Amino acid sequence: MKRRDFGKLGLAAGALALVGPRIAFAQGERPALRIAVESLWQNIAPINGISNASIRIFPNIYDRLVEIDYLNDPSGQTLIPRLATAWERNGTVWTITLRDGVKFHNGETMTADDVAFTLSSERLWGETPFEPRGKTYAAGFTRVEATGPLTVEIETAIEDINIPGKLSGFIGYVVPKAYYLEVGVDGFGQAPIGTGPYSMRSYRGNEAAILDSFDEHWDAPPPASSLTFQLVPEYAGRLAGLATGEFDFITSVPTDQEGQIEGMSDVEMVRQTVNNYTAVLFNTRNDPEGNPLVDENLRYAMIQAVDMPTIVSALFGDKTFFPAVPFNFPEYGRYYDPDAKPRLPYDPEAARALVAKSGYKGQTLIWHITRNFWTNYDAAAEIMVEMWREVGINVEAQFLDNFQLAYERPFHLLAVSGGTSFIPGDPYQPLWLDWSATGVISSAAWKTWEPTPEFLELGAAYSAATDLDERKALFEKLSAEWQRVSPGQYLWKSLANWAHRDTLKWQPVPEFEMRLHSGYLTL
Repeated sequence: MKRRDFGKLGLAAGALALVGPRIAFAQGERPALRIAVESLWQNIAPINGISNASIRIFPNIYDRLVEIDYLNDPSGQTLIPRLATAWERNGTVWTITLRDGVKFHNGETMTADDVAFTLSSERLWGETPFEPRGKTYAAGFTRVEATGPLTVEIETAIEDINIPGKLSGFIGYVVPKAYYLEVGVDGFGQAPIGTGPYSMRSYRGNEAAILDSFDEHWDAPPPASSLTFQLVPEYAGRLAGLATGEFDFITSVPTDQEGQIEGMSDVEMVRQTVNNYTAVLFNTRNDPEGNPLVDENLRYAMIQAVDMPTIVSALFGDKTFFPAVPFNFPEYGRYYDPDAKPRLPYDPEAARALVAKSGYKGQTLIWHITRNFWTNYDAAAEIMVEMWREVGINVEAQFLDNFQLAYERPFHLLAVSGGTSFIPGDPYQPLWLDWSATGVISSAAWKTWEPTPEFLELGAAYSAATDLDERKALFEKLSAEWQRVSPGQYLWKSLANWAHRDTLKWQPVPEFEMRLHSGYLTL
């Protein structure tokens, strides 16, 4: 049976139990694993290449200086050494001690110079860095210096108690200085070299990423001989490949198809909420000229017109939730208030009054959405468009084939998602990292807002606060200012899912990344 024919059959009403062949491996033989993915990004550089599609590949190519230990602490509050073995702070200076004898994929030994370059102004936070997005993640850095063969100092403008947490994020992925400078950032994004458990054999963003085991990895050789992340945009193709044994993993199973997967023999369905929230951004800038969303009353109306709890429940059941109060996310522990009430609850009558108050004249508002990228986003958008229509707001959802098209102006609304774990247990990333003056929402070519002076003042104080009670109080004020402006709405905590052969034992983490190495994957 051809894959396309099987896909048609498999997506029928579900009367058939799908049975795939069991694949056995000789004792001691490491298999080559194939993963069918719905998307690949245009490059795989650890800062310029950040996207949900590339994040799943990163931890297999690169090692971080510090890692969140999800195996022993699923809450994500515990940091463990990786390429860094120790760290200590003296005022504004952190001293990082590095692991000895770590090899890059090209055989070169990692040195303090490589780590200092990885975190340098030249690469991340200077006037014209190689990867300008790094300015957001390295905000406050003033000096990074190799002070010995295995020691690096990081100096910040003010005391920063969260540097180890930041090194567990994207800036903590170490790159080889000489090779990076030789090929340039664009070349590196297509043929990266890291210290991770797998090396990149080839990367073609419109076809596949192929990785080979790196048996000189400092921790242990990885369990698979190779990984192939194969681009298969249509779910029917991914499903067919899983059932016929062509693929060992598939990603992004539509929620309404999970039951069908669970009925398949020799296949395990895995789902996990991840530290990421989908959102719709309201373009608050006068671009395009005459943009009605410049008026805050229309933005308030759009929030109060949509019954998000019902939409999320209808699309996901109890598998995830709508965060009624922005940034009040459970993963933030002491910052989380389970009794907090939304400033703008669902209220269609209030929404109609706000529409009238705004002076909105019925202009069409264009909503750019990357087609089929986030589970159920497209379906939710269609429901939201109808709810807005019922209160007199005319929104046209345009489903586009890739992010490049989605980011092209003009648009009034933009579909996005954002992570929450840059500093474990702290809401720094979604509230300040993303929305500050240097944050992607404020600085990208497609930016949708200009931070208010009060937001910037509060954010600077919050970012600098080292006393936890003071930091929490500033967080609450900063969140309140964001809600006063309401430049967007968070929709639900993202849900990732995968299906894989049940001969594989794999532990997912609450991120989009797929850790397919020792501890997380057993074959």
